[in-house]
Amino acid sequence: MNTANEEKLHTRPAAKTLRDPKNKVREPSRGMTVRENDRVTALDTATDKKKEREPEYIRIKTSPDRILMVLVLALISIGSIIVFSASFPYAISQGLDSYYYVRRQVIFVALGLVGMTVAMRIPYDKYKKLAPFVYGAAAVLLVLVLFIGVSEGEARRWISIPGVPITIQPSEIMKIGLILMLAAYFGKYAEYMRRGISVKMRLLYGTIYPAFILFPACALVLLEKHLSGTIIIFMIGIVVMFLGGTSVIMTGGLYGAAGLAAAAAYVMANPYALKRLTTYGNENADILSDKWQTTQGLYAIGSGGLFGLGLGQSRQKYSYVSEPQNDFIFTIWCEETGYIGALFVIALFIALLFRGFTVARRAPDVFSSLVVYGIMSHITLQAILNVAVVTDTIPNTGIALPFFSYGGSSLIMLMFEMGIVLSVSRHSRQQKL
Repeated sequence: MNTANEEKLHTRPAAKTLRDPKNKVREPSRGMTVRENDRVTALDTATDKKKEREPEYIRIKTSPDRILMVLVLALISIGSIIVFSASFPYAISQGLDSYYYVRRQVIFVALGLVGMTVAMRIPYDKYKKLAPFVYGAAAVLLVLVLFIGVSEGEARRWISIPGVPITIQPSEIMKIGLILMLAAYFGKYAEYMRRGISVKMRLLYGTIYPAFILFPACALVLLEKHLSGTIIIFMIGIVVMFLGGTSVIMTGGLYGAAGLAAAAAYVMANPYALKRLTTYGNENADILSDKWQTTQGLYAIGSGGLFGLGLGQSRQKYSYVSEPQNDFIFTIWCEETGYIGALFVIALFIALLFRGFTVARRAPDVFSSLVVYGIMSHITLQAILNVAVVTDTIPNTGIALPFFSYGGSSLIMLMFEMGIVLSVSRHSRQQKL
């Protein structure tokens, strides 16, 4: 066994020393009273006794998780195929080359593969140091997009770089920036989330202080008039916080009230968002205007039947489903591959989720575990919301299907995120001594 590639297994992150070698209590840790310090000391002592009874493990640095990599590549390959099938009629209707969208998608995939490879080779612990810079850069870009951003309809979400055929969507960068920041925070203050800590301390460190990370990110994305992006970022943050040990009752109550208030204010201030809500579920809504895209998407899903019409044989992509290569691409996949094809893609996402969670459970420390949980939750939430939108389960809003929908910054950032997960997976193998 190569000892150079071995690392000692840590069952929890290194916390501040709360006792001396003789197990006597020293000065209380910052922010803790003597009584709280005693409680934590007792917990540490119990944990140490438990560890003495458990067999020792070593952590072996290996190659990235192959199953996870195969699942990612399978989703990307299928996504690229359906992007071509769904996009060529739309490209022709716009006076473009029929290969326009798929050619650009292949370029995005190539750039994403480079990003995933680089991210995979960066040691996972380096991302903790990079967290403030990624979060800060995303925040700056979100401010800039309000002034120099490219508009599309009511939204201003993209920054165009002259001479480069890719637009940057800062909200995609903020998703990983938020995950890294919250994971770094809860990795550092994990001791304040334990049982035995006073309600006041858990409220401050588990609910109040993280709000200064989560709420600015949500506010900046909401200013873009990107409600769906704000909801996804908010949900990602909540998942990471709950897994980090924050109180579900305190955080859920306070954040839930704040989120509902912000969403209500946004809907009332933006008539188009209010119209989407009132149109949803309205049987008398005009299917030729207000519910056109949703209705045509449902027609596409229903037309597929059990086995589909065959790849490339969709009829709804011919100017019925609006921009079929984007948010409603899943409807075209269902039409061409049927119920069986839809289940197959959903099964791939479920397999990806469970494999990612396996990596997270075996991660070396709290930070890397929360990062993987956050990334996998991001992909899963976005996939669930996209399928819910195209099946008219929730009101129509712009949510891309991960690895499928046409787009540059979204796909590249998703693949970069998966590179981080693969980096953590290189340190997730354990072996008994």
